[in-house]
Amino acid sequence: MTIDLLPGHGVRLPAPLPELRFGLTEAQARGLLAGHGESPAPDGVRNTFVCGCSWALCFLLPGLNVTLCADDDGRLRAVMFDRNPSDDRPACPVGYHGIDLLGWPAHELVEALRAEGVPVSDPAHGNLRHEGLHLRRAPDTRRRRPAPGRKPRHEEPFGFDHVSLHAPGALTRYAE
Repeated sequence: MTIDLLPGHGVRLPAPLPELRFGLTEAQARGLLAGHGESPAPDGVRNTFVCGCSWALCFLLPGLNVTLCADDDGRLRAVMFDRNPSDDRPACPVGYHGIDLLGWPAHELVEALRAEGVPVSDPAHGNLRHEGLHLRRAPDTRRRRPAPGRKPRHEEPFGFDHVSLHAPGALTRYAE
């Protein structure tokens, strides 16, 4: 059960679920998800709110919340995956160049991506961006904060909790 991110194209969900291409309408996305006997989750596909989107849908996969977002034209422009802390099952792997983006510590993930020829920079403040891909860690309220006026000596090891893949041009379009 693996999710494959397809940069510039969309996402391939685990079988028997479909591949979702950027540019789908809400009706097309719902039709593709509903056309596979079992719904993606016991709750099925639900409407949700995402600021700046004309429509957004969400559903659950093992260990993950999945959100689909549309642009002003009503076309799928982003797919987001967040770890679901209330789901005890291991998170479904989210693959990019054959690497599970949620399954590695951030520094090892960066090394693995670079070994695959993906030119990524070091994660800055828990974020990593590469073209339409964005990874971030969830805020950890348990982390020790340095005393006021002092900088931490180094960033503690962490993994990512959120992955999003955007259609080409989607990030620049909404950055204005």
